[in-house]
Amino acid sequence: MTPRAQKRFTIGGVLVLVVLFATYKGYMVTVAFTSQTACVLNETATGAPAQRAC
Repeated sequence: MTPRAQKRFTIGGVLVLVVLFATYKGYMVTVAFTSQTACVLNETATGAPAQRAC
């Protein structure tokens, strides 16, 4: 393997790893936002206004 080919191979490998990492991080952010529970209203027995429980 020539030095030029080795350099191209290394740069290509790094680019693949960067793309995989960015894809993984994007997926984790998407999962974090889609898996949040919905806010529900809690009413107290004293008749106080409802409060959000998130």
